[in-house]
Parts: sequence; structure tokens; C-alpha cells
Amino acid sequence: MKKLAMISVVSLTLTACGGGSGSDQPVNATIKPAAVQGTVDAISGNTITVNGYTYPVANVSYAGQNVELTDVKPNMLVSVSSANGLGRAVGDVQVTLEPTITGVISNIDSSTGTFTVNGVDLTFSSLPAHIQDGDWVMVSALPTAAGGYQVLSVVEFADSSLHGFYEVEGVVSNLDTNNQTFTLGTSLSVDYANAFIENGAMLSNGLWVEVTGEFTASTLNATNVEVEDYDDINDGTEVEGLVTWVANDQSLFELNYRGRFIVTNGTRFEDGFKALLKQGARVEVTSRRSGGSNIATEVEFEDERYDNDWADNDRDIEGVVQSTDVSTQSFVVCGVTVYTNHNTRYEDGLSFDTLNGKRIEVEAYVVNSDYIASEIGAEDSDD
Repeated sequence: MKKLAMISVVSLTLTACGGGSGSDQPVNATIKPAAVQGTVDAISGNTITVNGYTYPVANVSYAGQNVELTDVKPNMLVSVSSANGLGRAVGDVQVTLEPTITGVISNIDSSTGTFTVNGVDLTFSSLPAHIQDGDWVMVSALPTAAGGYQVLSVVEFADSSLHGFYEVEGVVSNLDTNNQTFTLGTSLSVDYANAFIENGAMLSNGLWVEVTGEFTASTLNATNVEVEDYDDINDGTEVEGLVTWVANDQSLFELNYRGRFIVTNGTRFEDGFKALLKQGARVEVTSRRSGGSNIATEVEFEDERYDNDWADNDRDIEGVVQSTDVSTQSFVVCGVTVYTNHNTRYEDGLSFDTLNGKRIEVEAYVVNSDYIASEIGAEDSDD
């Protein structure tokens, strides 16, 4: 991977009612991880390079079907895993395609680079000229601050066995548990009334989900919904993505809306420093599991263009909780409705059930006008 040249500083907006790091030196790592989640750098013969590491390939698959390695293109999102169970890759690896959106492309405007897949409007200035309306494509993308998608690649697949497969990943907003609908991206309506929810997960605003189903008119009728997280990644796995939230003291950060990584004194930083750990930074994170949490052992900054749309996306709110709503897992503070989910971190002995009437400090971010609580603590606490 190319390295970080410059990252802008994200400002923080403080909202209050009635009341208001470190600089680690970079070091070099040389161990090739046994598992990687990231973007394809190159394909050569029977090898694939992901996040700067080259592996011999045994098999490529998507949705349980085998795919030819020659169909894999640079900047596609993939996961690479080794069957040997060791801390480093030995022998051929399994490659799984991890697109953000799959479906039929339409409304292509080559002059603006805009197009639509599954009702999601996208922009990609490098859209291949051979792709035409009606083609079935895989779109790989990272999240944006506005709830949309930063497209990395668009790849056409001619294999007709994949053409009936419709998938969209994204962050949940506008969740309506009564009508069993929510929004992905900025405007795609998802109806999950007849969907199977993987692992019996509780859907909440702010969670990253993978939805498969049938697309009709402007609605994705879900057959399967899976909440995506990093709870099951093995020690030493390297994950690439966008920082979507950072604690004020930079002791904790969230990647791709999917999961949190704890920063310790032992966390190594490559091609940058802890102070650059901001929303919108593109990083590669290696971690280990401890006590039910992911501990970041190494954070490597990339030189991809910094997404300034994340500026001012953080919100700090201080005040007394006016009410709570168990059905939506939300509360009202300073007149603002704030949603919680399983990623929300409670401090100072607080829990959702004890919030009502308490004076609190909330670190939150905004997705499609929904305020999502990242961290909740007692106001004026030193923690």
C-alpha cells in the first residue's frame, strides 16, 4: 500500500444545554498476516496482492459460488484467509469477494460519472467505458459521512449464475420497527418484514448491515439481513477501512461503522502518528482479541485522499436526559433524540436503563440526521 502523505484535521462540534495524545513513533512490521480484509492491489498469474501482501490463491468465491481469479480486479474489496490456522500465511489462500453493492446498473451518465445500482445513486469518475446500462456489476465502496458511498471500483460480471443476486451493505438509519423498514445509504428503502435476521441480531440505527433480497421499484425487499462486525476476526488479522468515529481521548476508534478497536500504549503507528487518528482517515488495522474487545496492535495510515466530508460530523452533547424510549433504544437530551446500539459505550456505571434524569456527556455522530451515541458518561467525570 502507498503511504499517507497528508491528513486534514477534523473539527469537533460541541452542543451543550445548561452546561462543555499521544504521538507514537512509527515502526515497521514485516510479518505477513494469515488473514486480510481490504482492497485488491493487483492480480498476477495465480497470486493476489491485498494491502501490499501477495498470496498464492487456491479458490475465489462469492455467495457460495466459485469465481475465476481472472474476474477479480484492482480495488475490489475482498477477504483473504488461510486454512492453516497459523499466525502467518503458509500455502494457498481462500479469497472471498466482499462487494458493497451488487445488482443491475442503470442511468449511466459518462459525462458526470453518475449511475444507479439497486436504487442507490453513485458517482465514480473511473467507471469502465465498456459497462452499459443493464449489466450486472459488483460495486466496492467505503462509507461517507453523509451516509453514502465512496466508490472504489465497479466491475462487470458476465456469469449469469450471479445475475439474480441483489445485495446492498450500508449503515442503518430511519429505522421503523413498527413498519419493519429502514434506510441504507441516503435514500434506499429496505423492507425487512419477511427477512431472516442472522444470529437474531437486534437492528439499530448506526449499525452496518448486509442486506440481500429482491429489488422492486424503489424498495429492497430483504430476504436476509446480517449485522456486520469485527467480533469474530482472528488475532493478527489486518482490516482496511475508514475511521468512522474516534473517542475524544483517542483511546478507542470505530472502523467502517462495524466495530471498535482499543488503542493502548503498545499500539504501533506506521506512516503517521496517533494524533492523525481522526474520522475519515483511511487505515489498515491489525488487532488481537482480549476480554471481548479488539485491541489494536498496529495502525497503518494510507495515502488515500482524506475525506473532508467528515469534518464536523462529531457531536458532543451535555445535559440532563429528558426521556428514554426502549422500543427505539433512544433518549432525548437538550431536545435532541439520540440513538444507541450495541456499539455504544457506557461509562461511570451508566446503562441505557439508568439514563433517564441523569446529567450526561454524549459523544455522537450523525447519519442521515440521526444522532448515534458512541460513548455516554456522567457529566464532569474525569474518565
